[in-house]
Amino acid sequence: MGQERRSLKEEAKHLFNKFYEKSKDIQEATASTIKDLSQRIPPTKEKVKEITEGISEGIEEVRKQAEERIEVLKKSLQEITSKASSTINEAVQSFLEGAEASRGRECLRIFTERRSITYFDPNREVPEKVIKEILNISALTPSGYNIQPWEVVVVKSKDKKKKLREICYDQEKVEHASANVVIIANTNAGEEHVDRVLDSWVELGYIKAEEKAPLKEKILSKWQSPEKRKRKAIRDSAMFAMSLMIVARHFGLETHPMEGYDETKLRRFLKLEKGKIPVMIVAMGYKDPDKELLPRAYRFSFEEFGRFM
Repeated sequence: MGQERRSLKEEAKHLFNKFYEKSKDIQEATASTIKDLSQRIPPTKEKVKEITEGISEGIEEVRKQAEERIEVLKKSLQEITSKASSTINEAVQSFLEGAEASRGRECLRIFTERRSITYFDPNREVPEKVIKEILNISALTPSGYNIQPWEVVVVKSKDKKKKLREICYDQEKVEHASANVVIIANTNAGEEHVDRVLDSWVELGYIKAEEKAPLKEKILSKWQSPEKRKRKAIRDSAMFAMSLMIVARHFGLETHPMEGYDETKLRRFLKLEKGKIPVMIVAMGYKDPDKELLPRAYRFSFEEFGRFM
């Protein structure tokens, strides 16, 4: 009986987090969780108690994630109160500076929290809507002349993940992750994307219509060499992959970039055309709560990898 109660409590907590990620609204997530479980489970007094305890724990997790940002805003508001004798403009400026500092700290927190997680929770799914949002934000990654030579294939279904696991030398995380994003460099992107890119530049006023043709010729000249086009496509696609991992962390997800796979089998599995190069696979999902994360491994300092001139 105790195990059953614990399982129901954990299920309520899991569902709350799932619905909260979809809506970012605590009331909506709570209502959705209760509705979902009530449809599946007879709502006895004991079970309702377990459900509410699970939701409460889910709310507490959300609260902790937002705690740092809330504290910064509270301090900013307190500073405004303490400056009651100053002008409104000065008070507002003070608040904006505090908010800007908060955003900066949040960016650093997300970046430093990112880890290459080996153990994913196989029972938690990331909704396709969230994955698409992450990828659309990641597409803001810079690229040479904004050509954006990356493509992705999201491997999410259970049977496809099982096949991909075999291609990745039986790495367990491939199958346990909610999704695996295969980053692909398109070495033909120069020719395929240049017109859409330059047409948008003309429309937005970056260049005049008569400047498009000579600029197009200049851009494509940099894609003539097979070696250069390969290097450009892989470089920009790798930057996209890094953006993906940072954005995923913002959404509370974990990732792991992988280069361990049989490229020939992967190409066949994805049915890649000539000119498409797999750059890496990024496993993405939630960390297995039963696994302990070890401290971050040794990282070289600037004195070991850099110099000024």
